[in-house]
Amino acid sequence: MINVIRNLSLLFMVFALPAQVFAGENSAPVAEKDNYRECLNMAANNPKGAFDEATRWESLGGGHAARYCALAALMGMGRYGEAAQGFERLADALNSSVEFKAKILARGAEAWLLFGDNQNALQAIDTAIRMNTEDAELFVVRAQVFAAMGAFWEATDDLGRAISIAPHDADALAFRASAWRQLDVMDLAEEDAKRALGIVPTHPAALLELGNILRIQGDNAGARQKWLAIISAWPTSEAARAAQTNIELLDVAKQ
Repeated sequence: MINVIRNLSLLFMVFALPAQVFAGENSAPVAEKDNYRECLNMAANNPKGAFDEATRWESLGGGHAARYCALAALMGMGRYGEAAQGFERLADALNSSVEFKAKILARGAEAWLLFGDNQNALQAIDTAIRMNTEDAELFVVRAQVFAAMGAFWEATDDLGRAISIAPHDADALAFRASAWRQLDVMDLAEEDAKRALGIVPTHPAALLELGNILRIQGDNAGARQKWLAIISAWPTSEAARAAQTNIELLDVAKQ
């Protein structure tokens, strides 16, 4: 009955692109850095236009920054398999720190996951984590791979690693709340959802998750209140759509 956000962490991470790091990789002038940021913004809102612009920019010497933007645009266009392969090739080609290469591989893992290839996603993110064991984001990405595979205990372990590195990461806490709920560990699920909301009071995924937990506990009024709060604060979000569906299911159950 309860509607949840599928691939929760992907909603927060797919376009969390390291613009400032990439711009500094080749010591690009300010104009090039501006091109990069503008291209990434377009990738989130007009991916076909961003892909065309990035391809043109790359032909004019935009280098790795232009290629990265083109791959982000492919993600936005739903061409996940091409993007995954491209991110892996880009990580190999970069003359940069292993920490930065690991972030590129994480993007590839996300693309493989959206493509539906969990094994390649796991291989990519395992490689990234071997490169850098101090980046909380990498453990969140691997947790989402484990979650897609139904390995929720492994997901909670990786989310615990991420939270130990970044204790105020509300996204990771909300994601772990969802994983605990899948494991029917409701006390820990509720604790993590509330911790996330203590950091970001209107966090949409945490509100959705806490509503789910309250519904399971039989507190329909409390669940409705949390779901309505999402619709009020984030009316166009996927979390709001999930919350609206849950409210409709509650109303049907009453009849």
